[in-house]
Amino acid sequence: MATAACKGAAKRLLRCFCGCMEMTEDEVQRIYRLSTQATLIDRQATKLLRSYLQLKRSGDKSEAEQFLDIYEKCGEYATQENCGILTLDELDELCDLGLPYHMEKELKLVIQTGECSNIERCLLRIQGECRNEIEASQEYKDYKSAILDKLRNKV
Repeated sequence: MATAACKGAAKRLLRCFCGCMEMTEDEVQRIYRLSTQATLIDRQATKLLRSYLQLKRSGDKSEAEQFLDIYEKCGEYATQENCGILTLDELDELCDLGLPYHMEKELKLVIQTGECSNIERCLLRIQGECRNEIEASQEYKDYKSAILDKLRNKV
């Protein structure tokens, strides 16, 4: 029995940068049109961005990749059941990911207050700064260009 997908015209699939997944041209166009914020919220778009950053890495992680790691880790911490209360060990984990000193200092002060809502707001501010840094990076601009090239060349 033919499925609805088989009855329609065949859709061309485009490979992820590392080749780990295939996406339709429509999916790639959708990801291309996403804002930086929407990219960081969309699981598939984030996976594609990470794939691109890893592929282009030579040696240590780029700043954009470090900010992506920090962004995601802050998101994990902000949604924890313990209401965003962080330990100094979790702060150290963020620092190991590349958390800039001014953000570390601010977060450490907020952690010491133990106030859940202040910790969550600080994590959101850090995510906002990370998003801005990613958006301003040359790697992100190159990523958007690479997606456009995929669409033009259909590879």
